[in-house]
This record gives sequence, C-alpha cells and structure tokens, in this order.
Amino acid sequence: MYDEFYSMLQGVQNVGVIAHFRPDGDAIGSTLALGLALRAMGKNVSMWNEDGLPARYEFMQAGAELEVIPDTMPADLQLLVCVDNGDWKRLGDRAAEVFAHAPLIANIDHHGTNTRYGAVNIVEPGGPAAGFVIFKMLKEWGCTITPAIAEALYVAVNTDTGSFQYSCTTPEVMHAAAELIAAGADVAEINRKLYQELPLTTMLMQREVLNNMVVEDGGLVSHYSMPAGRKQELGVTLEDTKDLVDVVRMVKGVKVAVIFEDLEDGRIRMSLRSKDHRVNVAEIATQFGGGGHSMAAGIRCRGELEDVRARVLQAIRQAVDNISES
Repeated sequence: MYDEFYSMLQGVQNVGVIAHFRPDGDAIGSTLALGLALRAMGKNVSMWNEDGLPARYEFMQAGAELEVIPDTMPADLQLLVCVDNGDWKRLGDRAAEVFAHAPLIANIDHHGTNTRYGAVNIVEPGGPAAGFVIFKMLKEWGCTITPAIAEALYVAVNTDTGSFQYSCTTPEVMHAAAELIAAGADVAEINRKLYQELPLTTMLMQREVLNNMVVEDGGLVSHYSMPAGRKQELGVTLEDTKDLVDVVRMVKGVKVAVIFEDLEDGRIRMSLRSKDHRVNVAEIATQFGGGGHSMAAGIRCRGELEDVRARVLQAIRQAVDNISES
C-alpha cells in the first residue's frame, strides 16, 4: 500500500513535510515523526507549519525542528509531503501560495473529505489519526521507531482519538500505542503536559465559553460564538481558543456542538463535533466549503458572524431533527 510513496522517495533527496495551519497534536506529531524517519533514511528534511509550533507541544523532543514556512519555496525542494491535511487550502493561505508549484506532492491523511491533491495519495478515511497511518507505513518499511519518533506518533494518535476515548479507538490502535510506549514514549509525561497543565489564559477562555454557551433544540445542540475583538478583551491568543468545542460538547444530551469564531479578517472559523454517529458533521461542513470526519469537522468561510451562524445552525438543527424523527 505504501510502495508508491517509497518509490517516489528513492528519486529525491530534499524533502519538506508540512501539515495544516493551526496545527493540533496529530498535525504536529505526524510532521515530526515522518520528518525524523525520513532523515534517518538519509534525506535532507525540513519540517514546516504556517503557524509554527504551538506552546502546548514545546515539550516534545523534536519540537525545535519545526519551522515556520519560508517566504519563498526553497529552490532545491524536490518533494513536499502534506500530512493530516485534507485539502490544499488547509495548509494556510501563505503556505498554499508558497508551495503552489512544488515539483512533487505526496498526501498522507485520514480525512474522509480529502481531495486527493497529491501525485501520491495515501488516504485512509475514518482512520484514527494521520500519525497512525505513518506508524503503519514506517513499520512496513522496517524503520526504527526511536524514542523521539515514538513520542511524536503517540501524541498524534492520543490527541486525535480524544485520549483513546473516541469510537476510532480500535484494538489495533491500542496495540500501536503499546508498541510506541515500548519504543520510548513516556506516557505519564506526555499526558501531564497535554492534559494536566493549561495556561491561565486558556482557562479564562474556557470560563468565557461556559458563561456564554447556548444549549438549544431541546438540549440537542450546543454552541458558543466569539465576536470580533473578544480575544483582545480577554487577553487570550489563538492558541487559547483551540479545543473550545470540547467544552460545549460535554453537556449531557447534546448531539452536536459547534464553536463560531470571528477571525476579524472577514472570515468565520467553525469547529463542529458530533456525539451521535447518525449525525455526520463532515457532510454539514461540506455544504459551507469545509470538511473533516463524520464526528469532527471544521469550516472557514467568509461572511458576517450572525448570518453564518444562522445558516450553519439551521443545517445542524435539520440534521439533528432528522434523527429524532427516525
């Protein structure tokens, strides 16, 4: 299954690895793990992200290897590998422009809405994480899983399975986690850094959400909206606004949760989560130019917050009401 990508690698020396903007644990872990593995294979590798390394992942052994994308595409770049990125535009506006004319593109992902934009596409829809795809690929190639690679892959799989709480946590995933622990992933340290230490600003942002969230449609839908300028008023950063949808999705009885964030550049960012397999939020997201998984999806579109919110909530209500009637 991974032979085509392996053959592609034999013809190149200078490789870049990149994931989507506003990277989560899977994006960071997949980028670092694959980058380190390719270096061990003798490749010259750069690891990039439009937004750089979030503070939450600075503890990772290879974290310092991740760089903000260059102003122009390096002249010697032969292959760009995109990981955990379902659509070219999800690299970020600047990254998509910088790398628009990359000589070769490989696409390694697990999103069902992936647009297959690579010359090689290794896409496993519904899989638990891009990091899990990379783990299987490295094993098939016989690569050594060093402690730094193990840590990166464990972070990728752990975060994208909701710390092994989501339905994508199969026996195969747990066996992989065990192998990564045996290879050097420090579970206690990783979990402490990821889940037991939050900046005060992040907790203030969570308080803001709890104080202003809305639960409607008979308790089946929950949402929070962040108007333009609110981040500045609270003194929080973009990083503090990640994962807020997990705050509103915890309400008992809620089927779908969504966060609306006015980015102040004419666009609205939305994170959608479903707690019922009968409501596919990726299908909802695609109606507005977004995508993702059936249980977790995202949208970024232009418009006024009130108008976008009304239209997206209407689509969510319709999807939720359909399952209530069935």
